[in-house]
Amino acid sequence: MTKDIDIYFKALVEQGHYLEIVTNMTVTPMIHKILSWDRELLRRVEFKCSFHYIELKNKNLLEVFATNVNDAWKAGASCNIEITPSDELIPYIQEVKRFSLDNFGAMPHLTIARDDRTKEIQYLTKLTDEEYERIWSVFDSDFWRFKRTVFGVKRNEFCYAGLWSITVDISTGMARKCYYEDLGNIFDLPEKPIPFSPIGKCPIAHCYNGHAFLTFGLIPNITKMRYGDIRNRVRADGTEWLQPELKMFFNSALSDGNKEYSALKQRMFLFKKSKVKHLCLSVKRRIKRAIKR
Repeated sequence: MTKDIDIYFKALVEQGHYLEIVTNMTVTPMIHKILSWDRELLRRVEFKCSFHYIELKNKNLLEVFATNVNDAWKAGASCNIEITPSDELIPYIQEVKRFSLDNFGAMPHLTIARDDRTKEIQYLTKLTDEEYERIWSVFDSDFWRFKRTVFGVKRNEFCYAGLWSITVDISTGMARKCYYEDLGNIFDLPEKPIPFSPIGKCPIAHCYNGHAFLTFGLIPNITKMRYGDIRNRVRADGTEWLQPELKMFFNSALSDGNKEYSALKQRMFLFKKSKVKHLCLSVKRRIKRAIKR
């Protein structure tokens, strides 16, 4: 973990940002540092709790995981419990359901395991699609259901990732539009404006993490599902996993507060980007030929 990462987290929240911390909820000292913040700050914090059931069970850490999740809720933060539906987990499904209902008041959400070794970024499973649906649908996860609707679907619409949002590695300062197309190191010259620019046409097989990019509206009007909808659960007693303020923010869309390009501006942008790409490829080919000589 990045040293003193809680200090970075707190600075962001104090500026008014909302924070999702992806964690396996076993780093108890760091979690307690964060939970010691004022409750007003913790209203804008959500822990995305990666529920690695088999590993936690084998290391006798299930109770640590559950305790830290419930401590976060008691402190005023939000938590979302998410599990990866791997083939190896199938024999434990009933255990997972019982443990989750007993400790979290609801079953965990499911994500999708993907095979990054494949060009198409396929499902990582030996199951047929019918078996996959039958076995994992028992968790009744809106998160999983939404991912199923976008997983494997090539996106040809105009995407505003890189203009309305960027990803930044806070340990290095390297920024990208989504997971592709570098924007450079934005920490090297902090006074220099960030070169925001849309991705435009998606360069990969499909938006495999569309549960975030698409629900936040980076491709406008493609779905009415919002991030808060797929992260939240209602417990048996009627209470919810997400705090109201954070859920409201998660259910907002970047397309609501940003101006879209006109159809002409989209075409012009994609045309210029295509010309630059072809020019770069041409220069690379020339350099290779020169080296071979």
